Amino acid sequence: MTIAFVFQGGASLSAAQVGMLRALTEAGITPDLVIGTSAGAINAVGYAQDPTEDGLDTLERLWGEVRRRDVFPLRLRPLASGLRGRKSGFMPADGLRGMMERGLRVHDLRDTVIPAHAVAADAATGEPVVLSEGSAVQAVLASASIPGVLPPVLRGGRALVDGGIAADIPILQAEQLGATESYVLPCVVGPEEQFTGGGALPAMLHAVNMMVDRITRHNLSLARGRVHVLPTPVIRNANPMDFGRSDEMIRLGLTGTRRWLAEQTAIEARRLPVPPMAQSARGVRGAW
Repeated sequence: MTIAFVFQGGASLSAAQVGMLRALTEAGITPDLVIGTSAGAINAVGYAQDPTEDGLDTLERLWGEVRRRDVFPLRLRPLASGLRGRKSGFMPADGLRGMMERGLRVHDLRDTVIPAHAVAADAATGEPVVLSEGSAVQAVLASASIPGVLPPVLRGGRALVDGGIAADIPILQAEQLGATESYVLPCVVGPEEQFTGGGALPAMLHAVNMMVDRITRHNLSLARGRVHVLPTPVIRNANPMDFGRSDEMIRLGLTGTRRWLAEQTAIEARRLPVPPMAQSARGVRGAW
């Protein structure tokens, strides 16, 4: 059996995955590989480089320190250049790159303790591209580069953009890498429940999610192995651009996953066959 942790992308909402990882670690569930898309790739690689409590503490501090202005800085000159077609993104990628350089200590993806993979999309074809070696920072940056917002990352002769448009939950890619059992760490609720106000960028992301949601559901239905989908934290007026609520998201991810694990344990216990001696003893007690 090969276990994979599969991380969905979701900008600031991906902070909840740190809490999910804590709960899974408490339960003694560990993966043989991890794979993530967009912000989920940050958590996948960040966890894989140090899958311990100390490593999770580092990942939690990273989410606690980041703010929107760090990742998506609104600057007049890049915005004007993007509108005029002189640049391929409205925002520079240096803030996001800085975040990843602070959080990722491994240089090459092959240096992680647990095999880690980041999913990007080919900007020309829209096909998913699984990155498993080379610069960890560059791979995660490519996976999280929202088309039109951040510039694409050139790698291997291809322009790569946010993997969410090709495989928001990369379950099929996990199985192609050998996973026979997968734990999906989601962070984005269905489009009908999502935040829909508060600015043009969240509204745009909401529209994009409506387009990829159907693909995501289809991909999950095609999975051949055993798939466990953890509960998605629901927070009122959750804004994927609001990085100031990371502590709350992490707490919800932790408590929700703990509750889910307890429920799964209870379900499995009810499914276990009763040993013959126990059946006999039950019959005796019933007779009395």
